[in-house]
Amino acid sequence: MWLFILFYLAFILQKSETANDVVTVKEVLAGHLAELPCLSIDEHHRFMFWQFGTNNVIGPGNPLNEKKYNYEVLTGMLQIRGTSTAESGFYKCFSKGLFDDSQLKVHSIELIVTNDWEQLWENDFETNLLRAMTAIMVLVVAVAVLLLIITIKKKRSQRFFDLEESRENSPARYTSDNAPGVSSHVENVGVDNAVLDIDFPKVFKQMQKEQAMS
Repeated sequence: MWLFILFYLAFILQKSETANDVVTVKEVLAGHLAELPCLSIDEHHRFMFWQFGTNNVIGPGNPLNEKKYNYEVLTGMLQIRGTSTAESGFYKCFSKGLFDDSQLKVHSIELIVTNDWEQLWENDFETNLLRAMTAIMVLVVAVAVLLLIITIKKKRSQRFFDLEESRENSPARYTSDNAPGVSSHVENVGVDNAVLDIDFPKVFKQMQKEQAMS
């Protein structure tokens, strides 16, 4: 059966009117519904089947995972449910002539399935594990920095306390005072003045005697 289909495809591709020069690109998020229009249908051609890859044929008489794929006979619209990266690739829609079955028309669509990175970030096990490890590392670093700050403060406080205690226990030092020398000098000056006070009357009397004799 498959050999006949492949042979038939190879035969009709040689006689088909292709639109391979133009490839439509369809992009959809993983897990969403993808709808691929059959652009080879026109006034003179009607839908035949879809081809995905080399061996997958989707169309009347060739059911392929009906839960996954669905198509409309009149419009040729192909629906792919719950898309994943496995469904990425080229899909060819074959349409045959209304009056001549050998007149075929083919149009290709490239389906690109992209991952929803936000959902992947939330649900991926490795990502969540990396999150947890990062949070733990940040917490450990924060605790280590806090302990280091507390230890440094304790060492500084202990050093200051030891310094104050050593100052209190050290003997008092006194410096010699030179003030008594100054007072002794003052005393000497006082003695000299006293001598001057005693000698001055004698000198005064001696002067009076000399004046009387003259």
